[in-house]
Amino acid sequence: MNTGWKVRAWYTADRALRRVRPAAVGTGLRAVHGGVWLGAASSELLAAIDHEAYHRRYGYHDTDEHNLRGWFDWERRAIEQFFPRSGRVLLTAAGGGREVVALRRDGYEVVAGECHPDLRARANRLLERLGFDGDVRALERDHSLVGEGLFDAAIVGWGSYTFVRGASRRERFLREVTAALQPGAPVLLSFFARTRDSRRLRWVRAVANGVAGVTGQEPSELGDVLDTTWQHYFAREELEAELGAAGLTLETWSVDGYAHAIARFTPGPETPPPGALPESR
Repeated sequence: MNTGWKVRAWYTADRALRRVRPAAVGTGLRAVHGGVWLGAASSELLAAIDHEAYHRRYGYHDTDEHNLRGWFDWERRAIEQFFPRSGRVLLTAAGGGREVVALRRDGYEVVAGECHPDLRARANRLLERLGFDGDVRALERDHSLVGEGLFDAAIVGWGSYTFVRGASRRERFLREVTAALQPGAPVLLSFFARTRDSRRLRWVRAVANGVAGVTGQEPSELGDVLDTTWQHYFAREELEAELGAAGLTLETWSVDGYAHAIARFTPGPETPPPGALPESR
């Protein structure tokens, strides 16, 4: 199905609503507008809107200025405090290669994956130009690499956890990550955080689920928005529960610089042995 005109319609309306004044009125209208689209849009259409965003908003992934800048300050602090000084690191959502380059320059062995073909190609061209062995592997959206052996640490690429739709998908994704980890391995995640359940988020969920009840589309959770891509804002308790379901213990939560957390793989009696693939759910 051709979704191009629908994507253009979404961006045109969203751009118009951002210009509405006073700002509070515009925010309210965008909450209703976003809720309607969340409740009516298919997964295919939401993916198409997300894909378009990489061309409209995330062009910096295609620049050396971004990809060679190294760690953000909050990443550097987390890695220096919680990661081993060397070893194998699993990286998901590698983007244009920034984190791969930073890890390689710090002496880590890296196995990385990226679902977006343009970003993956950009990352691999960069690695080749810098003379680094290996490449960024292709993977399906909302999945991690499997069958690559065991890792001493993992990074869920910058902000990408925010774009995994639905708690069940996020749990499956985290189980795929932990299936590749040594016991005790740290995991760095970054995301959009919510410190309170604002009226806007409650309105979005109410409108979206009202429309989804008619259209039969996937229901929305508190924290889901379409702004301008599909995104989820996490409460600390929500993130801690999702991590725990995958055998991860939340060690730190911070909104300093960019919301992020360190979790540690703490397998329990029901955790599959290292290297075992998680069951589909």
